[in-house]
Amino acid sequence: MKITITGLLALPLLATACATAPPMGSAPVNPTAGWEAGLGRPGAVLYGRDGSPVGNAGGAGPTNGQMPVQGPTVTDTGDMPHRPTDAGGSRPVLLELFQEAVAERDNLGLELEMTRAALRETEDRLMEMENQLMAEMQAGQAAKATAEKAEGQTYEMGRRLAVAQMRRLEAEKLLLEKTLAERRNMVVEAAE
Repeated sequence: MKITITGLLALPLLATACATAPPMGSAPVNPTAGWEAGLGRPGAVLYGRDGSPVGNAGGAGPTNGQMPVQGPTVTDTGDMPHRPTDAGGSRPVLLELFQEAVAERDNLGLELEMTRAALRETEDRLMEMENQLMAEMQAGQAAKATAEKAEGQTYEMGRRLAVAQMRRLEAEKLLLEKTLAERRNMVVEAAE
């Protein structure tokens, strides 16, 4: 086990933090006496959340260290503007809102999973269709190459047949010329 310098320095800090913190369940610590003396200074104005002055707006100092209460006094909790309209109190309302938020989160999670599954399925179909398209394109290219090869072979065979036909005709011509020459020779010899 390694003990580092920072670990050694943290030990006294932790020990004093434990020693200075009040034990759980004990009475709250009383603030230092005189802390409220600064609240009642002449000219000090206390503002509410809405920005309007609260309490003694005129600046006339407090009496006996207490802030004088001026303005309407709330006698019923229903008159409070921040109070929920539900008669059950704020805890049940907050619990209900929390449960609604959790249910909505769960529903959105399920919807997200369904959407992801649909997306995966769509991507799989897209990949399958792309593979099928590639196979069809390759088959088309192979068929085109086969057709071109057959066309080339047909052209080559036609060329060879034409050459052979020309040679045959030339051979027949030479044979006819030779035959005619021999007959002429025979006619000339017979006439002589």
